[in-house]
Amino acid sequence: MHLQSRLSALHMRWKQLPNLHKVLAVFALLLFLIVIFIQPTPETARTSWNRLTQSENGPLAGGIPLRVMFIGASMTLGEHSTGEVGYRKQIRDWLVSRGNPVNYVGQNRYGDFKDNDVQAFGAQPIKPTLDRLKEVVPQVQPNLFLINAGSSDCFQLDHWGPAYVLQSMRELVDFLFEASPRATVVMSTIITSPWDGTERCVKSANAQIRQVAADLIREGKPVVMAEMHFDQGMPGRVERADIGPDDMHPTDKGYFKMGDIFIEKILEVERNGWLKRPVDNGVPADGDAARDAEDVIREQEERVKEKQEAEPGKTLPGRRIRRAFRARHASVLV
Repeated sequence: MHLQSRLSALHMRWKQLPNLHKVLAVFALLLFLIVIFIQPTPETARTSWNRLTQSENGPLAGGIPLRVMFIGASMTLGEHSTGEVGYRKQIRDWLVSRGNPVNYVGQNRYGDFKDNDVQAFGAQPIKPTLDRLKEVVPQVQPNLFLINAGSSDCFQLDHWGPAYVLQSMRELVDFLFEASPRATVVMSTIITSPWDGTERCVKSANAQIRQVAADLIREGKPVVMAEMHFDQGMPGRVERADIGPDDMHPTDKGYFKMGDIFIEKILEVERNGWLKRPVDNGVPADGDAARDAEDVIREQEERVKEKQEAEPGKTLPGRRIRRAFRARHASVLV
């Protein structure tokens, strides 16, 4: 009887609602059912629902942790920019402002900001980039890769050049998906060069990079292409005026343009529903917090070492703490 009275009361309230409210309520219910029942997995359903309901300024993919690896050479590092931060800090600040936990991962640390891990090394062409990726990606398994590689192939024409860019880039991206199956990849072309010989190589390499991206997209892989070269007629690209005095690296303005393009493509990835929660393998969700913890451990170790020097012969507990920290993170910078 109690249930019947509750249902009767609800029915009366429904009848009293304005017709517009009834239409909106039915539409919301249908939208919810569509999202839930046409998705192949519950995780995909949740991701789709979050994408439909969140605001444009809200967290990406429902606020999942973003374990990001930037891949490339000196331009990825941000050499010759203020603070050597390039576009990486700009992108991290934007991701954090959206509400996502962010951890940059990689074997190198570079730039004047806390979570500055990166998988890039100066003057590194695509082939040695892949060789180094094999040492780290299986351990950390990022869920978002941003690649800007190939410029060093063109700056070292005597040793590398554009001949094998297509093959090397395809092997690189194939490896990323093999080693980190939950990942999405943002590929990018190379910015312009004021040197005529280098620019010819850049245009050849870019054509090959676009071909690799087109092939992967056609195969259904979660890949998008960030176009960095102004010759494609797109606004906001790095032009010769945005190249610094070394005639290689962008100015701060040029780096900021590159960051904006990457951000635009991250939003595209999010709209496509491709961002997936990273695998739980012990890598912290927040890179800044992980660095703070590392600093605390280092300070503890230094205090213990000072005490040990004053009292020789005692075991150092700080070393045990440090060994445990390193074992947990598999000797990979996170």
